[in-house]
Amino acid sequence: MTPHTPALHIALGEPTGRRASPDLWGIFLEDINDALDGGLNADVVQNGQFEYSPEDRPGWGPLTAWTAQGSVTVRSADPVDPATATHVRLHGERTAASITNHGYDGMTLGAGPHLLELALRRVDEAAASLTVRLTRGDREIARTSLALDAPAREWTFLQTRLELPADVEDAALALELARGTADLDVVSLRPIDPGTGRPRTFRPDLVAALAELKPSFVRFPGGCVAHGLGLENMYHWKTTLGPRHERRHLRNTWGYHQSMSIGYLEYFLLCEQLGATPMPIVPAGVCCQNLPGGPRAIPQDEMPEYIRDVLDLVEFANGGAETRWGAVRTALGHPEPFGLRYLGVGNEDQITADFRDRFHQIHAALRAEHPEITVIGTAGPNPFGTDFEDGWTFAREEDVAIVDEHGYRTPHWFHQNTRRFDTYDRSGPAVYVGEYAARTSRLRSALAEAAGMIGMERNSDVVRLASYAPLLARVGHTQWTPDLIYFTDTEVRPSASYHVQRMFSHARGEHVCGLEVTGAAPRVRGVPDARSVRLRSPGNRVRWSEIAVDGITHPDQVTAADGEEIALPGWGADACEISVQLTRIEGAQGAEIHLGGPAGTTHYTVQLGGWQNRTSVVGRSDDGIGDEIDGPTPLRGFATGVPRHVRVRAELVAGSVRLRVWIDGELAHDVQDRGDPDELVVVGAVAREDGTRILKVVNATAQQRPLEITTSWDGPVTGTAEILAGPDPDEGAPFEAWPHPIGVESLHGRGRLEMAVPAWSFSVITLPAP
Repeated sequence: MTPHTPALHIALGEPTGRRASPDLWGIFLEDINDALDGGLNADVVQNGQFEYSPEDRPGWGPLTAWTAQGSVTVRSADPVDPATATHVRLHGERTAASITNHGYDGMTLGAGPHLLELALRRVDEAAASLTVRLTRGDREIARTSLALDAPAREWTFLQTRLELPADVEDAALALELARGTADLDVVSLRPIDPGTGRPRTFRPDLVAALAELKPSFVRFPGGCVAHGLGLENMYHWKTTLGPRHERRHLRNTWGYHQSMSIGYLEYFLLCEQLGATPMPIVPAGVCCQNLPGGPRAIPQDEMPEYIRDVLDLVEFANGGAETRWGAVRTALGHPEPFGLRYLGVGNEDQITADFRDRFHQIHAALRAEHPEITVIGTAGPNPFGTDFEDGWTFAREEDVAIVDEHGYRTPHWFHQNTRRFDTYDRSGPAVYVGEYAARTSRLRSALAEAAGMIGMERNSDVVRLASYAPLLARVGHTQWTPDLIYFTDTEVRPSASYHVQRMFSHARGEHVCGLEVTGAAPRVRGVPDARSVRLRSPGNRVRWSEIAVDGITHPDQVTAADGEEIALPGWGADACEISVQLTRIEGAQGAEIHLGGPAGTTHYTVQLGGWQNRTSVVGRSDDGIGDEIDGPTPLRGFATGVPRHVRVRAELVAGSVRLRVWIDGELAHDVQDRGDPDELVVVGAVAREDGTRILKVVNATAQQRPLEITTSWDGPVTGTAEILAGPDPDEGAPFEAWPHPIGVESLHGRGRLEMAVPAWSFSVITLPAP
């Protein structure tokens, strides 16, 4: 700390009269990054029902994750159940036939008993027994056999216990038929819980990590998984109930397979275990818009049945045992209702006429039959833009109780928007920040999220609910980063963002407190310091011709697919204009024009032909982290050998930057990048009913700050500070646990307290009433 480091002074006031939402902090569980099968699901067998296919992922098939030896064939005739028809036949006539499952990256098995369950059908009388072995390399760890004494040509469900004397990693499950012919399906291997004596549904260390977050609610199943890629791919809750072999599998939106082993009953049971209220998300009668041809709506003549399904979900969760679906829940072993209070309808939908019509029908039916349920609407994938504005307009017309806003943004954006909700209309609708993250697993992102969360908590009369996303990610199997919790078979690796979420959840209060803060001057982060123009074409070869920057022409150039760039001088004092013709030589997308410095510095990017060569985007990057500030805008894609003309103009306007982009003479983007300052030191406070005050302090600067807290209390004051801090804002990485311990400090004073707030830190300071 230098003598010039500004001190931070907080005068802690009384409750303002604004209540803090008791449900504010929850979690969002979506099957992305192998979060369920291969993750939360305790079953260690991958593809145990042989339902993987190339539709899930190119190269996959019924024997993915299995190794076959001898004569093994894949069949679908006379299945255990039509919902999962694929099974295998082992032919042991001349030599033994076997299949071996390797789990997810090899099986990791804990010491103790495991329950193997499978379905078998003897095809002939010679099939007498199935040998079951757990192996690691050439070493046999456990062995048993299953007698096949049921009548031939009848499916029989069998189970056996396997005892493991010690933990083992990189194991495999081998099933061998020495003689005869038999069919095999529905294979699972789960550890037996020593407390209950039953096979586990959930992996306990991951559940423990979720429980430590003390979530008020659990959102499920999506996200994009909810409304699916096409009407046939929508998530229907009824098909996830009952025996696992009767559940309808789905091609996962994120490019793998969903067995539905964790379906709606398991989801409700997880909520119960976590002490959280359920928040199911159902499609709003339309599928995801990110498909060729855009979103499609459920045909009108099928809507009554679909609406009935939505109403039945509420009855399944809350109905008495005398109701139709309450009776189903009771028959599944849970006579008590689950206490459903929230139901989301739609996810990031394009606000089309079909969406409005289908949403209205569902919303009206829920209001009529279940007015006790709070319905949550949707407002597109970004916290700005056409769908966001149209979604909010429609929500007000529909009188929707809560609107789901999403925001995967840069740390810069979060620091700029700590007061975003200060000016929201208090008369409604309220807000659910259903998905948000500051783009990386670094400390700077976690601190930015904490700054944004302070703004949410301060405005939790409007922001009733919030959940970070995504929640879980299996290392080596991710489709999206950042994530809150990374894991392997043997480790749970919580990120810095996880600790921020945990600290907020443990430090709830019932009342928002007033504050007076000095010494927390914001930083204005304006236009890029370096003002060059850079031309790039990652993944493509592009010819750039007729290049002019601020009227100065430049010779034709070619950029390669490896990310090489052409740097050109440009951008005068107040404006910069680039005119260029670009022609793709090879590749599948387009190119990029950068205004500003190189990677790691502040710059703007015009992305042409992004996302399947269908969009253009204007983005901004700070500290090596970028995001769109306008778009994506539909674009006629680039074709090889066909020139396209692009003109970009950037102008300084009253401390902001106005960017306009013309493509083939048509205005595609016109956006003003606000020059709002970044609030890098952010403070919030809540009070509990017992008088305890809880302060939350973000210091996203490189300077340790002396802090003085003054209270209205006379006499001795004590407190504790829990501190997340790191030596560098870029500390932390995807797939790794946050590497530094969380600090705890005791505070003592008389009417006031003093401490040093570390650089790059988030502190939660708890002051019990004297």
